[in-house]
Amino acid sequence: MSNLPVRYLFPEDPDTLSLFESLNELQEAIRQRAFGLFEERGTVPGNDMEDWLRAERELVWVPRAETMEDDKQYRLRVIVPGLDAKDLQLTAMPDAIIVQTEALSKESKEAGTVPFSELRGRKLFRRFDLEEPIDPARTEASLNKGILEIVASKAAPAKLVKVAVQSA
Repeated sequence: MSNLPVRYLFPEDPDTLSLFESLNELQEAIRQRAFGLFEERGTVPGNDMEDWLRAERELVWVPRAETMEDDKQYRLRVIVPGLDAKDLQLTAMPDAIIVQTEALSKESKEAGTVPFSELRGRKLFRRFDLEEPIDPARTEASLNKGILEIVASKAAPAKLVKVAVQSA
């Protein structure tokens, strides 16, 4: 079993911007591929959504996952066969957990043309939105036999503070 580092982000952190920049880059790649599919179809309008969804399927890998919850924590399991701990980047924010990798490329060095291949990887970008806030600093992850397990402790509930009202 391998433990994985988890990056903790809060909305005010400067690194939050880099996360959104990578998401914007991914959306731009999907947009360009969807436009390419539109052009391949002869620029006939009417299948915009199908082009976009096909582009997403070609570029983004969405692994199977499950989320469990109890009073104190969330537990997520994500099936990521063939990935090592070094391949994964985990980000914990107060309202979400993000799992991502760069595209995996398994190009063959063998001679000849490759008319079909499913060995070239796609980028993994999976965001798990959480109903209750977590404490990002108390999030841990491990990878064992292709199963990524993430445990995120829920944040302590906010304490009510009574404020005395004084008359003027």
